[in-house]
Amino acid sequence: MDAGQIQAWLHVAVVHVPVILAPVSLYLLIRGKRNDSREFLRLGHTLSVFVALTSAVAYFTGPTTVEWWQSLVEWDSGAVEDHGLWGRISFTILALAGVGSVISVLAELQEEKPHPWIFHSVA
Repeated sequence: MDAGQIQAWLHVAVVHVPVILAPVSLYLLIRGKRNDSREFLRLGHTLSVFVALTSAVAYFTGPTTVEWWQSLVEWDSGAVEDHGLWGRISFTILALAGVGSVISVLAELQEEKPHPWIFHSVA
């Protein structure tokens, strides 16, 4: 098994984790904000950081995955470009959400309030 194949299978294994867990994280953050529940907010922020990390893995293994698969199967280049575009867009959004969650968690650990635009766990 070569490095390209390992990255391709890693990409396929983790690419759907952010797709599934991002809405769950958003739900937990909204529920925590509405109910003033620190536990839901902490869980939502933790999940958001995990989603950002898995989206980073999927993003950075994407180009190698395309090269490896194209050596085996002829793909429609338009579909590959669209997939890459949506991958870059979602990675950017999820990475920003993950950074916001890290800021919120660090602010809570320092007993400070984060910026109001960030769903924070400090009541």
